[in-house]
Amino acid sequence: MDDAIRAWIRRHKRGLRRALLVGGLLALLLVALAAWGIFRGVIGLKDLVKGSMDGQLPSIRLPLEWEKPLGDSALTQLRGQYTFLNDRQVLDPFERLAAPLVSAPAGTADRYTLYVTTSKEVNAFALPGGIIVFHRGLLERACSAAEIQGVLAHEMAHVQKRHGVLQLVKNLGLELAVKQLQGGESRMLDTLLRDSGQLMSLKFSRDAERSADDLGWELLEQAQINPQGMVDFFGGLMSDAGSGKAAAIPLLSTHPAPQERIDRLRQKLALLGSREFPSFEESFQDLQKALGVTAGK
Repeated sequence: MDDAIRAWIRRHKRGLRRALLVGGLLALLLVALAAWGIFRGVIGLKDLVKGSMDGQLPSIRLPLEWEKPLGDSALTQLRGQYTFLNDRQVLDPFERLAAPLVSAPAGTADRYTLYVTTSKEVNAFALPGGIIVFHRGLLERACSAAEIQGVLAHEMAHVQKRHGVLQLVKNLGLELAVKQLQGGESRMLDTLLRDSGQLMSLKFSRDAERSADDLGWELLEQAQINPQGMVDFFGGLMSDAGSGKAAAIPLLSTHPAPQERIDRLRQKLALLGSREFPSFEESFQDLQKALGVTAGK
């Protein structure tokens, strides 16, 4: 039997050599294609996040319809960490303060969903799909209606600029590229949903913060709200940082407020000149009363 096999091999030696050569070339081609696919995937991710922090959407974009499930997933995780307020005495005046912004021409009332937690943390954040969460601690710390509205406008700008989801994609990096190669969009979305909890603690770049400041400022002006509140609130956080209180303000860890940023906001305010703005202080006082905040705190 061995002699017959050896004889067959001798007769077909030339053909076998050709087959091995072709097989080797095909294997090399497959490896090259796989490497190119991974490379293109990584480049695609770079394109995906390129320009995201200055508000310019990249040429390759995550589908907008992914944002709602991402926001809902993050909110579900958040509900496991915090208790949400259902007290209408608090929510009604808060929503009255928000109404001019969420109903302004640049946005629509049904695009945003507002929540308040019972946490004493001085924090607020935006989730994809228009979900904006304020902690009670931030509302209690605010010294005016315009301060609350300034923070809200800033968070709305993060939503419109898609900073959260684009930063999440940037953080996942190569893993998301591999998922894209393995299973396409469904695996990418599954991975984003798995890590959506990161959205509450993402730290934005200085470019992202400047972009959110600029768009938030525009939203305030469109809604006839004094942008002074944005300057006062973030300036107050900066003062607290200088006095050693920064550790108690989680907002500073996700929304850095270096002096350069505060100075820039003050320059914008100086250019605004003297303008009259409607007063929202009645709603603010109702909110403070419902929160049990002492007047003149």
